[in-house]
Amino acid sequence: MSSDLKYEEFLPVGIIQTTLKAEFAWPKKSDAPKMTSSQDAHAWQEICKAMRAFKDRDGGLSPKVVVLPELSLPRTRLDDFEKLVGGLNVIAFVGVDYRLDRVHNRVYNDGMVFIPNNFWESRPSRYCTRVVFGKTHAAPKEKKKLKDLIPSWTYCGDDKVYIFDLEQYGRMGVSICYDFMDLERALMYRGKVHHLFVLAYNRDLGMFRSLADSLSRTVYCNVVVCNTGIYGGSVAVAPYHEAFKRTLYSHDGKELFTTQVVNLPVRGVEEARNGKGETIIHIERPANVFKDPPPGVF
Repeated sequence: MSSDLKYEEFLPVGIIQTTLKAEFAWPKKSDAPKMTSSQDAHAWQEICKAMRAFKDRDGGLSPKVVVLPELSLPRTRLDDFEKLVGGLNVIAFVGVDYRLDRVHNRVYNDGMVFIPNNFWESRPSRYCTRVVFGKTHAAPKEKKKLKDLIPSWTYCGDDKVYIFDLEQYGRMGVSICYDFMDLERALMYRGKVHHLFVLAYNRDLGMFRSLADSLSRTVYCNVVVCNTGIYGGSVAVAPYHEAFKRTLYSHDGKELFTTQVVNLPVRGVEEARNGKGETIIHIERPANVFKDPPPGVF
């Protein structure tokens, strides 16, 4: 990346909480962890509604990037979703239904990035480039549920770590749910990304919120957790100095479908971790706009 790249002040990100019910989407009596047709239709209806809401904002803040939860997009809808993303001309990070290897009874938990071909031209795109990234670690309960199916299925993880460079909007790291707890992954991202997107289907809301707050300061980036609306708890955190500014967005309440657009700071984060951050003046004392970076980030 060029050292004289001019970063945008903010990256507007659309957060979509869908309400896919796991017990109906992947029932215990199923012979394979494939989303049922009823939940497929329900998920797709909500996704279409969310994308229309971003399109019809009547002068409101429009996203450049949208984020959806883990396992939220049915594999039957990949082409249709590409059309939605291309029409809105946003980059989408989305968790996709399980990928199945039926020959060896192996299962993969993937996310996809949809990148419209005309993204930088600010006009609708007919096609998108798709990039697949995987979840490394399945949660113990997820592994057990897969093994308890008849026939049994084995989880296979993706051990790679991904960084996506969106030029003036900053670099992005991704984690799928349980991988968010992997400290080695966090260290790999430390000081290298401006944003960390977490696609989740997680009920331990308190832990993920604490992690988001902690990693925003130690990895030194914005952290967005996009959780399923079944549990709620989606959150966006930035490493601002003043505590009341750090939580950009937080959503509570179970079984709630919702959408929101938040502005993630880009230029300020880049300047702060290079020791060039702005200062705000209080009557008592001056203070930085952003937290001081931890050791090793410069």
